[in-house]
Amino acid sequence: MKLANKILAFLLIFGLPSIVLGQTFTNCGGNFNTFLKKAKSYATEVGVSSEVLEKTIRHTKFNSTVIELDRKQRSFKLSFLGFSKRAINDYRLVNGKKKFTKYQPVFDKAFTLYGVPKEVITAFWAMETDFGAVQGDFNTLNSLASLAFDCRRPELFQPEFIAAMQLIERGDIDHNTTGAWAGEIGQVQMLPKDILEFGIDGDKDGKISLKETPEDAILTAANLINNMGWVKGVPWLEEVVLPKEFYWELAGFGRERSLKDWSDLGVNLRAEKLVADQSLYATLLLPQGRKGPAFLAFKNFEVYLKWNNSFIYTVTAAHLAKRLAGAKKYKHESPSDILDIESMIKLQNILRSKGYDVGKADGILGAKSRQAVRLVQLELGLPADSWPTKELLRTLLFN
Repeated sequence: MKLANKILAFLLIFGLPSIVLGQTFTNCGGNFNTFLKKAKSYATEVGVSSEVLEKTIRHTKFNSTVIELDRKQRSFKLSFLGFSKRAINDYRLVNGKKKFTKYQPVFDKAFTLYGVPKEVITAFWAMETDFGAVQGDFNTLNSLASLAFDCRRPELFQPEFIAAMQLIERGDIDHNTTGAWAGEIGQVQMLPKDILEFGIDGDKDGKISLKETPEDAILTAANLINNMGWVKGVPWLEEVVLPKEFYWELAGFGRERSLKDWSDLGVNLRAEKLVADQSLYATLLLPQGRKGPAFLAFKNFEVYLKWNNSFIYTVTAAHLAKRLAGAKKYKHESPSDILDIESMIKLQNILRSKGYDVGKADGILGAKSRQAVRLVQLELGLPADSWPTKELLRTLLFN
C-alpha cells in the first residue's frame, strides 16, 4: 500500500497515548543521535520498554538512500494500457485464483466480518508484493527513522517510527524486520500505525505477522479496506461500452451520474447479465481517452484511491480484481497516439502559457494535466476526453 494513502491519524493505539498525524515529538533535522534520544524519551512515555528502546537506539542508522528515493518519487510514466498490461499478467491471475482455493475459509471470514470480496483483497495482495514474493529489503527502523528525521514529512513519519517500536514491544516485528524503503511492511505493505490499528491475528498464533502469515495479511487488509469506507454488495468498477458519438466531456471525476442516467446516454455495461441498482451513482473513467477502455467507477472505487492515489494504479488494481472475479480483459480500439515525455512536456508548457494549471511540467499526465487537456479540447471544439494526442499538440503549436 503506497504511503501517500496511509496517512491515517489515530488518537489512541491499544490504550496507550501516542502522537497523531501532524504532531511531532521533536524538530526535524539537526543531529541524528539527538533525534534518536528525543524519540527514546517520547517512546518511554507511551509505554515502550527500556529493553526495546536501548536496542532500537543502538541499532537504528540513518539511511541516505531512503531520503534520495523519497526525493525521486514520481507518478507513473506508463500509460494505462502499458501499465495494466504488465500488472495484470498470467502469473497474478493464475496464482490469485489458487489463493482463493487455498485460503477460502479465511476469505469467507473476511467477507463475513468486513464485507470485502476475496478478489479485491487478492488484487491488492498481487499488486503490492506478488503475494508476498517481493516485500523489500530495507531495514524498517532505519527507513522510518531516516524519514522521521528528515524535514520533508516528519509529521507523518515520526508517529510511524514510534509505532514501529510499539510493534516490536508487542512482538509483531523485530529490530531486523525489513520492508519497503518507505517503511511499509508485509505482504500487503502497511505502515506500523495501520498495523497497530487494523492488524488481525488470522492464524491465532498470538502474533500479527504480515510478512510471513497470509491469514494475517488477508484479514488485516480486509479490516483496513472496510475502515476506508467499503460498502458491502456495491460494485467498484464495471467496464462499459460507449456509443461512437458521445459527450466525452462527461467523463472524469466530479461528473458522476446515476446508472440510469448513464444508460439513457447510451452507456451500456459490458457484463450484460450484471444486476445493479439503477439509482447507484458512478463516474465515467477513460484512462486512455475515447479509444481506450471505458469504465464506470462506483462508490467503492473511492477506497482504491485511498489505498493509492495514482489514477493508473487504482484503475489497474480495480480491473485486476474484476479479472480475478471472472471478467474478460477490457476492450479498446487501436491505441491513441501516445506522446513521449519530451512532447508531453512541450504540451504542458504550451498549456501553461495559455493560463491552464498543469502543475509541474514533468511529462507526466497527472490529474491537473488531464483537466487542462479537457478544457483546451472543449475550447478548440475537439472531443474532450482528457487524452493528449499528437494532433492536439500540433493544433496548439500552430494556433
